[in-house]
Amino acid sequence: MNMPRIALFALFLSLAGSVALGQEVRLTKIAGAGGGDTRIGPDRIEQILQAYLEEHREELPPASVRFRSLTLPDPFTLPAGRLSTQVIPSDPAILGSRRFTLIFRVDGRVVKNLSLRAELEALAPVVVAASDLRRGAELSRDDIVLSERNLVDLREPCFDPEELLGKRLRRSVRAGVPVSRGTVEFPPMVRRGETITISAARGALRLTALGEARQDGREGEFVRVRNNSSRKEIQCRVVAPGLAEVEF
Repeated sequence: MNMPRIALFALFLSLAGSVALGQEVRLTKIAGAGGGDTRIGPDRIEQILQAYLEEHREELPPASVRFRSLTLPDPFTLPAGRLSTQVIPSDPAILGSRRFTLIFRVDGRVVKNLSLRAELEALAPVVVAASDLRRGAELSRDDIVLSERNLVDLREPCFDPEELLGKRLRRSVRAGVPVSRGTVEFPPMVRRGETITISAARGALRLTALGEARQDGREGEFVRVRNNSSRKEIQCRVVAPGLAEVEF
């Protein structure tokens, strides 16, 4: 007798619970499995990790990403059978990971676990100060230039100088230091007293309503908004000019 759909869904949830939320996992078949023991050497480990980075290219910043350092194990052998690997970074965002776990399975059974120390490098041109800049300065084209930096060491890097032109510095920046988005003052996307759209989504369901912003807010900031219908105030995150989202 076929298992009811509800029971199947419950089974799926119980299995899915074995992987932490937000954790990126990829299963990869390894060529040459079956017909005898499989030898795994350092070169194969590097291939597996490089393939993982390529598969997650869209989740990484626009940069040249490579392993700056990687501790590789001695060669080992695995039993014959259908072989697959699972790669788990220590940081779900991948780029900040300092360890990568590799799980080897043969015919669905775990036969080997590896935890490798690693450090990624992501080189890309970012906006930096062309000279020493003082707090409160309004940025012009002469104040900023593009220079290659390792994104692993940066927070909120800016890749487009046009995005910062005319903005004022919140703090002084020395020559050659990246000018991040957090370093400058962006005008509010939502202003106090403005009528804005409140958006709430869950799955395919999306609801909208009008409300009054009770404070100024920049992109990504949370602001208080009074719903025009219920007259209740709720916390919303600013996502675009005149638009804020609320979770429900």
